[in-house]
Amino acid sequence: MSDDETVRSLARALVRRVAELADPDAAGRRPLLDLTELGVRCLLVPVVPSAHDLLSPREHEIARMVGQGYTNRAIARVLDISLYTVSAHMRRIFTKLGVGTRAAMVAALSGQDSLAEAAAGGLPVLGDTD
Repeated sequence: MSDDETVRSLARALVRRVAELADPDAAGRRPLLDLTELGVRCLLVPVVPSAHDLLSPREHEIARMVGQGYTNRAIARVLDISLYTVSAHMRRIFTKLGVGTRAAMVAALSGQDSLAEAAAGGLPVLGDTD
């Protein structure tokens, strides 16, 4: 193993360990680690991926179509995939985004957290979920 690979491996192990020790309620509010050693400052800051970063290209495509008002059947027809496959993608999208409705999904992807929370709270949602 080269010196660079050793350093990268140690850095990954350090990040994992710091994340294990970090207070989950403090995530995003403060650095996990901030120290200076041998004149080099090491700063580990938790990064929360955006909703867009969580989805695969196909999931993005399906989410975009949902946002345009397509039903699952219409998405399956346009993309030439089975209805079951569309439903599987939708389940994965919902899980990744932590939402339970089509409206909450669209709101989360549009960056409108208040709309996503309202949609998750049981407001009526238009469109089928077949």
